[in-house]
Amino acid sequence: MRARPAAVIACLLLLIPVVSHAQDRSLQDLDRLQRLREAVKVDADSLEYSEAEAKVIAKGNVHIVMENRSLFADEVTVDLDDQVMVATGNVVLMEGLNRLQGDRLEYNYRTNLGVITHASAFLEPGVSFSGVEIRREGERQYRILDSTFTTCRLCQPEPQTPDWEFRASEATVYQDDFIVSRNASFWIKGIPTLFSPVAAYPIGPRRTGFLIPRFLYSNSDGFVVKQPFFWAISPSQDLTLTPIYRTKVGFEIMAEYRYILAEDARGRMTGRYLRDISSSAPQGDRGEFKWLHDQILRPAWTLKADVTYVSDQTFQKTFVDEPVLYRTARTIPSNVFVTQTTPQYMLLGLLNVTRDLSQTTEQRTGRLPEIGLQWLPGPVGGTPLLVEGQTSAVYLTQNRREDTARFDFYPGLGLPLVLTPWLNATSGVALRETVYSEKSGGSGATSRILVELGERLTSRLARRFDEPGLGLLRLTHVVEPALTYQYIPWVDQQPLPQFDTTDFVSGQNRLTYQFTNRLIARWREAGGEVRNHEVATLGIIQSWNLQPRRREFSDNYLTGLTPERVDQAVDVLASLNNGFSLAQERTLSNLVFSGALSPVPGMAFQGTLALNTEAGRTDGINAGVQLRRPDLLTLEAGYTYVRDRRVNGVVGRIEIPVTRTILLDFLTRYDVHTATLLEQSAGIRYTSCCWELSLKYTYRAQGPALNVENSVQVTLDLRVPTATPR
Repeated sequence: MRARPAAVIACLLLLIPVVSHAQDRSLQDLDRLQRLREAVKVDADSLEYSEAEAKVIAKGNVHIVMENRSLFADEVTVDLDDQVMVATGNVVLMEGLNRLQGDRLEYNYRTNLGVITHASAFLEPGVSFSGVEIRREGERQYRILDSTFTTCRLCQPEPQTPDWEFRASEATVYQDDFIVSRNASFWIKGIPTLFSPVAAYPIGPRRTGFLIPRFLYSNSDGFVVKQPFFWAISPSQDLTLTPIYRTKVGFEIMAEYRYILAEDARGRMTGRYLRDISSSAPQGDRGEFKWLHDQILRPAWTLKADVTYVSDQTFQKTFVDEPVLYRTARTIPSNVFVTQTTPQYMLLGLLNVTRDLSQTTEQRTGRLPEIGLQWLPGPVGGTPLLVEGQTSAVYLTQNRREDTARFDFYPGLGLPLVLTPWLNATSGVALRETVYSEKSGGSGATSRILVELGERLTSRLARRFDEPGLGLLRLTHVVEPALTYQYIPWVDQQPLPQFDTTDFVSGQNRLTYQFTNRLIARWREAGGEVRNHEVATLGIIQSWNLQPRRREFSDNYLTGLTPERVDQAVDVLASLNNGFSLAQERTLSNLVFSGALSPVPGMAFQGTLALNTEAGRTDGINAGVQLRRPDLLTLEAGYTYVRDRRVNGVVGRIEIPVTRTILLDFLTRYDVHTATLLEQSAGIRYTSCCWELSLKYTYRAQGPALNVENSVQVTLDLRVPTATPR
């Protein structure tokens, strides 16, 4: 029968006056036992008290509770004078999820310090270590002799050989901070790979220290070594400094600073400097700077910044180890804007500079600043009329042209009417006035006034199919036809500066028809939740120009025309060499089909087809497919074709989880027009609970018959997993 802790201590206290031979010694023992009873709770098969040594001895399945700590052992001796416990046999000391275990423990339960021999330990969030001797030297500090430590034991318990571990003659563990070791070696699957006389490894979230180095080789950069250093400045800010050396390019330094000003105010700054020694470098000193910031100033006010500066136009395309979207960007916009949003209006204050990377010569445009106001549709008094519109004032800059200020005022009235239960009509009229500042040459201010008229007929027809099969509760087919007429008089706009789409408004006398079909499915999940999902969409749209003619168009406007746009269609361009071109308007725009198919969540097909019905040809195709099944396959592929611009390319990406720990990924960019494989990459990534190793090969070409680059990148990351309560 097990000894109850409270009963045993009480009996010992009662027996002291009987067994004692001196009253003063009895009082001392009574005091010691009382302190023990207040400090610990003991449960064991047997419990005895040694008066001569002033010790309590617990034997057999001993369990001692001390505040938030628990001790398990075969036998425990408690010294009442020194407040020290000596535990032997299957010793385990628990504190929350932290655990120490070994053969023998000498432990001061008042100071919470001690030493355990032939021991192993586990500390949150997932660090395991062992040694001939482990000393607890502070609340969060341990010193280990002949030590090993790893973060793999959560998923690779003993006696498995861990994927990786450090071994050292001596190490000091600072919990939730880092491990400092002497004569350290790094082992992978029991094989030694690296040695260092001194090593420090961070084991907590956001801890200062060196991170795992990165390695890369390419025929253009040579061997590349990156050694990041992380500095946890404070709980709300940190800095990562990464020296990079490229044997064929030179030395580079990269810095990333992250900050949190408040719960709803945070941002990130990154900077790079490269001293480029390669013969193909446009200049020796190269670099970039980026700033991202997001902040809620007040409930209706927000501040956002997305600023990028690069030293030269080719910097973003230089390095293959940068993301594809970053390397293929055609412009570099920088924006800082403040917005206020209410149910009645939206107010915008903007600073913008955009750099064009598609041109061989430097081209920049800016809005320094722009203030815009858009008021949302609202009733006029008690009438059915709705008023809406927008206005903006902006100072426009461009390195190739004169700067100018522009004021644009664009209000409109709408009258929505319900003609029948299935037919709605909306009539609209708008006035647009655009005024520009006086030119520096003294030619005077310029302006443009336009009146726009419009009429729109819309309908919405639906049919519902209850329990159509395939486990569906309902399938709804929605048809939304629309017919729109728009009139904008043509005016000569060549005297106006041409910065953006506001500066040129194409004259219209146009009728547009549109049909949209939707299929919406409803079903019940296994848990009882009802879900709706749009299974398929098909839209058809085309416009008819009632008064086509040969006119002057801004080159900026023509550049923005794509085959899918039906608000204008032109042929036979002839440049006027003043930023405008002559073009013949077509009677019919392209017939545009747009569709999407998503039979199940995670699978989607979408595409747009633009047919030139007058010439009997295809002017544009834009198609894509997405399949997201994380346990099976992730597939993203897109195809783009634009006839007049000689665009004909394919982009595809595939991720295949071969096993729970191995992932394959592939990326392809192919230019069909020039039969050029622009980029091909293949990678394999091994991931366990405590590390990740990836190997990636990339082939890329700058363009047809241009330099080809091959690179191999190796990345190793050691992880500290998070322990979950059991």
